[in-house]
Amino acid sequence: MRRVLAVLALAGVVALMGAPLVSAAEVQVTFTQGTVFRGATRQGPWEPVQRGEGVSPASFLRTAEDGILELGLGDGSVVRLAPDSIYQVDEAWFETGKPRRFSAQLFVGKLWARVRQPGRGGLGRFENRIPTAVIGVRGTVYDLRAAMDGSAEVRVYAGMVAVGPPMLIQGGAREEMAWPGQVSEAQWEEIILGKLQRLRIGSDGRPGRPEAFDPRSVTDDWVKFNQRRDTGQP
Repeated sequence: MRRVLAVLALAGVVALMGAPLVSAAEVQVTFTQGTVFRGATRQGPWEPVQRGEGVSPASFLRTAEDGILELGLGDGSVVRLAPDSIYQVDEAWFETGKPRRFSAQLFVGKLWARVRQPGRGGLGRFENRIPTAVIGVRGTVYDLRAAMDGSAEVRVYAGMVAVGPPMLIQGGAREEMAWPGQVSEAQWEEIILGKLQRLRIGSDGRPGRPEAFDPRSVTDDWVKFNQRRDTGQP
């Protein structure tokens, strides 16, 4: 069975070593609502973020209880953070004619990603991690949620995503981390989610089974907000 394209790691399981690679020109703040901050560490100190600013290497982004933050990426993809979220972009390179490289962490909160299909440079890598898994995509729209207890849920609204075990980044090389003892390797060999499927991951790191969901039954204001933004509605 082929390996997962990329891994969505829940906060607490993923460790990063070495300097993150981010070009501020590749990650821009394209929309804010309410109170949003940036900080040098996950604990701050925090300073306000304004629309039009670039996101510098290793910066932490935090939304307050009333805050929403939208990031525009160099390939035209969009990532949005819901209120009460903490996020860090580790790597973001979108060079014409070459594979893209994007990697970030959602420590807690909600994330909406609208990812464009890869260009002529090839598939490359586009992943968001949370403290128990990794999500890799090509072109898709998905909703990712990471809870304080380490549990998570991903819902795919368009395209496909691959979900796999956490990864450890060491000096640019990527090695798989050990997952919780009660979670077998077979469970994390490969989980592919298609359009209108969701996956829940327990606080113990154990993935559930992919299951279908009806988007008409989703009454979440966060989902509705993103769907309006994606279609240009006010």
